[in-house]
Amino acid sequence: MNLPRILLIWAVTSVMLHAQESTVIKTVKDRAERGTLSDQRQLVRGDTGKWNDAATLQHAPPLAQKPQSMSLDDWSDELSEKKPATTATDDNWLLFRTRQLDDNDRVWIEKIERSGNAFTITMHEAIWQGNYFKTFTWYEVTAVNLGKLPAGDYTVKWIVKPLTFKQLEKPREAQNNYQTNWPTDDQPGSGKAVELKAAFSVR
Repeated sequence: MNLPRILLIWAVTSVMLHAQESTVIKTVKDRAERGTLSDQRQLVRGDTGKWNDAATLQHAPPLAQKPQSMSLDDWSDELSEKKPATTATDDNWLLFRTRQLDDNDRVWIEKIERSGNAFTITMHEAIWQGNYFKTFTWYEVTAVNLGKLPAGDYTVKWIVKPLTFKQLEKPREAQNNYQTNWPTDDQPGSGKAVELKAAFSVR
């Protein structure tokens, strides 16, 4: 085998190995794992006077910088007025706020992917199709830690896929246990997936 062919094989192999290493995937494999890909979650009820008509996505500095007495939701508001800077020694966080939902609706992150400097996060939004006897509205603020990243420019695509359902694991508890009481019969919804994008730099 001549030298050019050896070099070509080595180059192709290196590229393939690099591609394999550059893609990291975390996926929910069963219903009991729903909610576990969020590092922190906060439910904000509509009867508290807070409302969020459309989903929002933002990059955030390490959560340790958040005042201890401040909620994720309030911190998200504070960060929206400035552009946080991070370095290679900092953890990088994402804050995602859902649109306004009803009490039996559920959301959870299904998958987190990374390919090079691009992150893709897939969330499922399951909308209750049963009868309502008592209802209130809410939205969720979820925080995801992307960890420490090398200096560079990064992009994030957050995809919200619609589902519908009529049955919860614990139907009598409804919203009282929204972080663990999941749909049992969820099906793809008829609406289109929503995509939000963000970009940030690590210096």
